[in-house]
Amino acid sequence: MDYILDLLMIPLQVIIVFYTLYYFVLAVAGMWRRKEKKNYTPKNSFAIIVCAHNEEAVVGQLVENLKILDYPKELYDIFVVADNCTDKTAEIARNAGAIVHERENKEEVGKGYAMGWMFNRIYEMDREYDAFVIFDADNLVHPHFLAEMNYHLELGEPVIQGYLNAKNPTDTWVAGTFAIAFWQVNHMWHLAKYNLGLSTALGGTGMCIRTDIIKTYGWDCNCLTEDMEFSMKLLIHGVKTTWAHDAIVYDEKPLTFMQSW
Repeated sequence: MDYILDLLMIPLQVIIVFYTLYYFVLAVAGMWRRKEKKNYTPKNSFAIIVCAHNEEAVVGQLVENLKILDYPKELYDIFVVADNCTDKTAEIARNAGAIVHERENKEEVGKGYAMGWMFNRIYEMDREYDAFVIFDADNLVHPHFLAEMNYHLELGEPVIQGYLNAKNPTDTWVAGTFAIAFWQVNHMWHLAKYNLGLSTALGGTGMCIRTDIIKTYGWDCNCLTEDMEFSMKLLIHGVKTTWAHDAIVYDEKPLTFMQSW
């Protein structure tokens, strides 16, 4: 009986060894950066989209932050989707300087639906944009974010994830744990895969997607992890997600265990 169990364990051990070696190689690859001579000449226009559901406490700060990015103001617009809001999200975002679109739909609920709805509305506008950039309402953004994304778009990269940093890493142990996890993933997964020429994945915020990509392949990603769903959808069509290590977005991490759950 013991001999049979030993035989059954061999495939499991092989799988464990394979994944151990795979992630070891990734971890090593994430310890270095490519030397890049960057050209920051602004060429691409951006439609920044912020999907907000009852975010009156934070959305104004983000819009004010986005208005002072180190990028020509005529090359980007800030759109806030006030999605099924019952507070002053729309009013605060509008007063801060955003172009606000209010959405009411109690059946198709969630960020994925709101993003798809906003993509379609922008496609119907007179102005055309080169890329969409997606942020969460509780984010803050590094001033050089759009310049970095412009550089990567000019390299021919159509789908790009920015560096996911933490806005509040020292608030609680839960927030700190999340921050450490994201820092590790940024280097040992995203940067590592980018260095090796592999596809990474979108992270929900700090995302840049060329507008023709969504026109070509459609959106229709409405599950709880719409970012991962869209990444996998693109991979099926041979479109990789790349990584912009210096395009930094500061994301607010949950403070309590129940919030994280």
